[in-house]
Amino acid sequence: MTGAIDNTLARWQDLLDVIEQHPPLLDGVRSADLLTKTEGRPRGSGDWVLAYLLFVNSAERELTRWHRSTSDELWQRIGFDTTPSYAAAYKNFKALEEHESAFRTIAARLIHVARERSDGKVGHAVHVDGTEAEAHSRLIHDCDGDELASCSKQAQLPRRVTNADARQERHRLVAEQPTDDPLYGAADEIVEDERGKRVKVNDCWYLLSDVDAGIRAYTAKDGRLRRFWAGYYSIKAIDHYTGGVLAVHVVDASTQEHVAYPDVFDQLCEQLGTSPKAVVADRGYSLPSVFELHTRADVATVIPWRTHHTAPKRENFPRFDRHGIPRCKYCDGETTYERFQHDSGPKDEPRLWFRCARPVSPGCERSQTIFCKENWRLLLPLWRTAPAYQVLRATHGAYESAHHRWRERYAVAGDTKADRPKRRGLGVQQLRGSAALVIEWLTICHRQGWLGGPVLNARTESVISRDEADGYCARIVARRQALGLSGVEPELMAEHQAAVANAYGGGASGMGAGSAYGKLVTTMLEEEPPPIPEPEE
Repeated sequence: MTGAIDNTLARWQDLLDVIEQHPPLLDGVRSADLLTKTEGRPRGSGDWVLAYLLFVNSAERELTRWHRSTSDELWQRIGFDTTPSYAAAYKNFKALEEHESAFRTIAARLIHVARERSDGKVGHAVHVDGTEAEAHSRLIHDCDGDELASCSKQAQLPRRVTNADARQERHRLVAEQPTDDPLYGAADEIVEDERGKRVKVNDCWYLLSDVDAGIRAYTAKDGRLRRFWAGYYSIKAIDHYTGGVLAVHVVDASTQEHVAYPDVFDQLCEQLGTSPKAVVADRGYSLPSVFELHTRADVATVIPWRTHHTAPKRENFPRFDRHGIPRCKYCDGETTYERFQHDSGPKDEPRLWFRCARPVSPGCERSQTIFCKENWRLLLPLWRTAPAYQVLRATHGAYESAHHRWRERYAVAGDTKADRPKRRGLGVQQLRGSAALVIEWLTICHRQGWLGGPVLNARTESVISRDEADGYCARIVARRQALGLSGVEPELMAEHQAAVANAYGGGASGMGAGSAYGKLVTTMLEEEPPPIPEPEE
């Protein structure tokens, strides 16, 4: 759906108007509930939660500039007698970092309203992607005492690489064999003390004042430290239907994204009040642990293939082929989807049921089954030959723009010196992201009329015809036929695709009667479809 995330509430007056019309949204999460004092003078009037929302909504990076630009009218509107001092604003905003979950609670209330008013389309399919966020800190040469004896006298102030360079390096690592180990680049050792994080590179020690930030060191050919990058990784779960961000989780940039993903998925399910029907991501998440997590939760996984130490190359297996399509155990022929069951009892495991596509013996007529744990990355609830799978995969790139939009609109995950927050620590990064969730879903619900007001978004849902949806499968079907994996007639293949779509999820909000988007398959996107991706080889 286009237009749902247009910035209607950019003015602080408009944002407060909407919040004041729905006071239950902030029940139990106002500053009077969170920032309690046990000693000293009682806290003055005014709501610091609202003040922080207005700060984030201004897109101002620095608290100093925002505080100077505010008026008495703004502060009186949120309960203050007069404009508080900068020191008071700094102190209370910092205290809110320990209560960032309160902002996620507000956002969850809005998301639940959106799910109900959209008939479950919001949160039906979700795209997961991450981006770099710079830390306001740098490496400073720190050899002292006995360390000077082995000091190699490298650069006193190594140059920081750009975010683009750090991102390019991360994409390069995605093509390699995945590992759970932290990414430190050329750093030999990292320790923490009362001054910050100390990093050892080629017998030299450097100090990084932001102890929460991840560090990556880059050396020249002679082994000397020449460049570095310090920061965080902001992982977002983005709604396929509206384009709004449903969850944001910040980790230090040395943590592998797939290692942090279980926390992202837990937060996503908490925000939705349930699990999505499908999760789409890039190759960085293509590990058995991610697929298993989804399959056990009855969630379809749409992630491109990536080499792994358990599968260095893509190949066919005796019971299923390279695309995860099971083979008939009676004739070794191709099969068609029947159903998926993720949990039928305390001791049961997720499994697929299927039938032979072209029966040649009495045994072929029987329903057959296979446990997904035989290969979590191949045996999926939503088969790769289904239109829903191919449409979701083809459109994933369009949702990466959420990172740029959030940088411009809310100053979240700044990737330059001008954009990054001047306060150090993971807490300030996570708090700003969680506050942006509230503003994002206030805007969406307000524009769609889901809070009881008029519908401001005049644009209709984007839909795709069934023929266009099936067109997304054309290349993988042709590829399977070229590999000798499929000899099924086009008519039977169309029936198979419909069976996959209609069986998985069931009902109007399922993956089939409801499409990849959570809309009807026959009304998925009438606009020009994006280019069909190359097959997963």
